[in-house]
Amino acid sequence: MERFISKKISSEELAILDNNSEWLGIPKSHLMECAGYSFATEIVSQGYLKENSKVVIFCGTGNNGGDGFVIARHLSSFGAKVLVVLVGTPDKIRTKEAQLNWNIIRNNLTYSIKIEFIKDSTDVKKIESIIEKDQSYMLIIDGLLGTGIKGHVREPISSTIDLINNIREKERERIKVASIDIPSGMNPDTGKVPDKAVNTDLVITFHRIKKGMKTGKYQIVVKSIGIPQEASIFVGKGDLIPTLKSRKIDNHKGEFGRVLVIGGSKNYSGAPAYASLSSIRFGCDLVITYVPEVVGNVVRSYSPNMIVRTSPGDWLTTKALDEILLLIDWANTIIIGPGLGTENASEELLIKVLEPIKNKDKSIVIDADALKLIKNHLDLIKGKNVILTPHEGELKIMAGIELPPYHEIERRGTEIFNLAKKLGVTLLVKGPYDYISNGKKLKINRTGCPEMSIGGTGDVLAGLCASFLTIRNSPFQSACSAAFLNGYIGEFCKKTIGLRFTAMDMIININKGILSL
Repeated sequence: MERFISKKISSEELAILDNNSEWLGIPKSHLMECAGYSFATEIVSQGYLKENSKVVIFCGTGNNGGDGFVIARHLSSFGAKVLVVLVGTPDKIRTKEAQLNWNIIRNNLTYSIKIEFIKDSTDVKKIESIIEKDQSYMLIIDGLLGTGIKGHVREPISSTIDLINNIREKERERIKVASIDIPSGMNPDTGKVPDKAVNTDLVITFHRIKKGMKTGKYQIVVKSIGIPQEASIFVGKGDLIPTLKSRKIDNHKGEFGRVLVIGGSKNYSGAPAYASLSSIRFGCDLVITYVPEVVGNVVRSYSPNMIVRTSPGDWLTTKALDEILLLIDWANTIIIGPGLGTENASEELLIKVLEPIKNKDKSIVIDADALKLIKNHLDLIKGKNVILTPHEGELKIMAGIELPPYHEIERRGTEIFNLAKKLGVTLLVKGPYDYISNGKKLKINRTGCPEMSIGGTGDVLAGLCASFLTIRNSPFQSACSAAFLNGYIGEFCKKTIGLRFTAMDMIININKGILSL
């Protein structure tokens, strides 16, 4: 399980798990409820609240504040007298889950929970006076900022952090401070404080300890909030969302991806075309397809969006090398293999192409026939930004490995993980479950349907791998997102078209599939 679930977690990884849990059918409101309940019960069990004591919860307008609203409800049910201070205004509460829990305490729990606001720095003195005059307050809960903190802290959060720290310093014997998930203002990934942070006594953090947390400065307690193991093991919508980059306002043509597809032969024209069209439909700026002259016009006929370059002959050979190397300098990402054939001349070309690339900052997808040709030349790709996309048969030819059945996750996962580590590349092993590993992490994709066992779907996958790579995602992220999206589009076509669809149907529906997510 260590390959799937790490002991420490980054803010980005946690966001992925939240969204993956939702993809698995667990609403984010359920996770927020579990977070609030687990925090409240830990506070009570540690004896932070005595009989007739009071607690003040400072809540921001994000999900950290939403957790605070839930905590207020549960602490009040345990008999505590709770003051919730919303730092901001209700109309600025950013998520539906936080808004739901705000509405509960604001509209319905007016007897057991009192509410105040800090809308600007002038309200801070009023709250300070309330806490200092009433000696029943024993605990401050910090729910201001969560794991999404970036840069300097803005008002009125900044003055509120000063308020918490001043009260803690003056009332050290009477009042303790507990932070929800992280101390507000601290970068959860580095532990650094770019501006200011809450000085806390206790951090109750959720799911896993955050990478930037340092033991010794404050007590850390880790509580489960119901994120299932499947959210870490299986690729989900959470993995896809951060890899769908957007163009910047000042982007020029070519800055959002330049893909070169090398493949095709007298026997296969569709494979390189499908890979290229997938990248085009995904939204990459420029895609050039390099094929033998014998199929050049056929490939051009697929779409007016195709840019096709050719070399004389029925197969690609080293006669095309000089032109291909110039195109490699132009491209961000290269796909090599779809329809290439397994002629000796094609193997020689593959070697000549990969040798200079190993010293360049290029991303490569090796697919189809190139997987069979690479078996004696794996040293050329070790440690590079490479995705290999074999199915079981191609993997056996390439590496001499016969895998356990697809549903034996531990055994099959171990084999693929170890091979990826040995090769120093990202492996995307296709099947009923797709296994993805870079030798450091392992994930499994379950999207897709049996109707995808038709010609061309693997070429679509290769095109999607290149698309994610060329907009500056890592090979592992790209392989996970491509596998998930490829399978999801297959499911989308089955639902919207019927049981009989083609690879071209999948390509046409790439954008609709993304939008439906």
